[in-house]
This record gives sequence, structure tokens and C-alpha cells, in this order.
Amino acid sequence: MHFGNMSGVLIDVTLTTGLSTMAADAAGAEESGYAGIWTFEGAHDPFLPVLLAAEHTRNVTLGTSIAVAFARNPMLLANIGWDLQAYSGGRFILGLGTQIKPHITRRFGMPWSRPAARLRDMVLAVRAIWQSWQQRGPLDYRGEFYQNTLMTPMFMPDPAEVSAFGPPPIWLAGVGSGMTEVAGEVADGFMSHPFCTPDYLAQVTRPTLARGALKSGKMLADIQIHHSPMLVIGRDGTELARARAAVRKQLAFYGSTPAYWPILELHGRAEVGPRLKELSKRGEWDAMAALIDDEFVDTAAVTVTDVDQGARELQDRYGDLVHRLGFNTPYQPDRALLAELLAACRS
Repeated sequence: MHFGNMSGVLIDVTLTTGLSTMAADAAGAEESGYAGIWTFEGAHDPFLPVLLAAEHTRNVTLGTSIAVAFARNPMLLANIGWDLQAYSGGRFILGLGTQIKPHITRRFGMPWSRPAARLRDMVLAVRAIWQSWQQRGPLDYRGEFYQNTLMTPMFMPDPAEVSAFGPPPIWLAGVGSGMTEVAGEVADGFMSHPFCTPDYLAQVTRPTLARGALKSGKMLADIQIHHSPMLVIGRDGTELARARAAVRKQLAFYGSTPAYWPILELHGRAEVGPRLKELSKRGEWDAMAALIDDEFVDTAAVTVTDVDQGARELQDRYGDLVHRLGFNTPYQPDRALLAELLAACRS
């Protein structure tokens, strides 16, 4: 796969605003030229904003990046995915991720075991439910973790609701090889973590996706890849310094999670992860940021000193690796400046 310029890569935006402003924000994002709008499961539900965005946009792709899979069950996800796909006119992507064990067991009060295998089973169960609805036939899915074996006509939506475009594609998020391989096998797309570097995407993520794809008779080219690299962007030195500090702090927070340590290891920083984890337990956030050196910040994030330079660097780093890009800014950016960067990428 090769993209000759950034016009070959779709540029998306993640909207985390509340429901009261989602309609206007979504309409504005489409008007600005973003190709897709993603929501995030943080302080609020990720699906309700998609409904508002679908109502107030016409063409942009809409998706969850991510909805926590294990906080729900296959039937619930099948219903939500079907309804949003139908209402949006075929523009919805059901993006799922696992979260980590403490959040699943202690925040959501749900079971946790073998996350890669469990998520694979969940995706297959959701697809089996959709097939039952499309064919108006029996449901008999018997997986290792999920069993869905009852479906009566009263609970079947009308197949005509999605007949023009089918149920939504399912995309999975991951970092480690197990989850990434499952995504290659059963998903339509893959959402890379912002902590990932271009080297990790090229040397680990893409080969692992390809290995998973082979299990189901697919090729790597059959899987859409989305990545939202962190940006250091501002109009002057003060804004750039503030953005860089926020990115460094975010990288330190991510680096304290063992699931992301393979990225540090790839870049010769295997000792940093355990140190970050220990500091996080003590709440020493400033000390954590100090462990993220300038070279790694420049490796993991893109510094945009002017929009043309930023567009070129995004192309150089990711143009051959992904199909879709987002702008990840763990601080309040200048939205007009991001719009200028978007225009530069599109041109």
C-alpha cells in the first residue's frame, strides 16, 4: 500500500464534547472537511453522541473509538450497532476495545478473562446475531464465552433497514500482538493507540495484523488502519511549549501501563515502563513526565511549527502505514489552527 500524498489518507476528528453541543460540533466538523467523526467512551456514553452526529451530518463516517466491549454483551452491541447503522444511512463503524482489567472488574463489575480470545468470541457472536436478523432465521451461536441461542420474530428488526449497506463494520483497538492478531482475523478495521510510534506500526502492528488476516483468508489490504498521533501544535513558542508539556505528561501516563511497554522496549526504553508504573502508584505525575525524554516525545508525537511542514511530516511518517488519521491533542488546541492543518493535509 502506498499513498502518494495526504489526500490518499482520510483525516478524522474525535469529538468529546457533551450532548448539548454535539450537534453543532458535528456539523462544524463536517463543514470543515473532516472525513470522519469519532466518539470516545470516557466520562460519557459513546453511542448517544453518534446519534446526534448522524442527525446533523450527511456524509461523514461516524464511529466509536472506542466503546468498551466488555462493559456490554453481544446482543446489546448488535442492537446498538444495527440501529445506528440504519439511522445514519450506512455511515457507522462499531469500534470496540477492551479497557484494562481493573476497569472492567471494578468500574463496570463485569467478568474478565483472556481478553483477546473473549473479544474474538464477542465479535463472532455479534455477527451471528446480525446474520440471524438479515436472514430472518434461527440464532444458534455457541462460543467459548458467549452463547446466543434464542431469537424470535418479535425481537428481529426489519432486514430492509440495512439492506442497502449491510450491518456496520466492526473495528477493534489494540497494542499487543494477541489483540492485534485477533483484529486481523475477525475485524474490518484496526484502531492503533496514540502511544504507538511509526516504527511500532511498521515493524509490529502491520505484520501482526497480516498474520491474523491469513487465519480467515484475508490480506492486510483488506483491513483499514486508523491512527491518531499526538500533535504538538501552536502559533508561538509559548503555545508550543504548553502543548509539548501536555503531550509529555500523556505519554508518561500511557507508558505506566504494562500493555504499552512493548513500544518502549522497541525504542530501547524497557526500564522506563516499570519506573513509570511505580511512580503512578505514588501519584508522582510530575516525576513521571520527567522520565519521557525529548527524543521519545519527537518519536511518538508530531511537532507542527507551520501547517505545511506538519502536513509533510504526517505524510512522511504515516502515509504508507494507515488509511485514516486523527489529530490527538491532550490539551485544548487552537481549533482554527487544526483546521488549517487539515486543509494543508487535504491539499
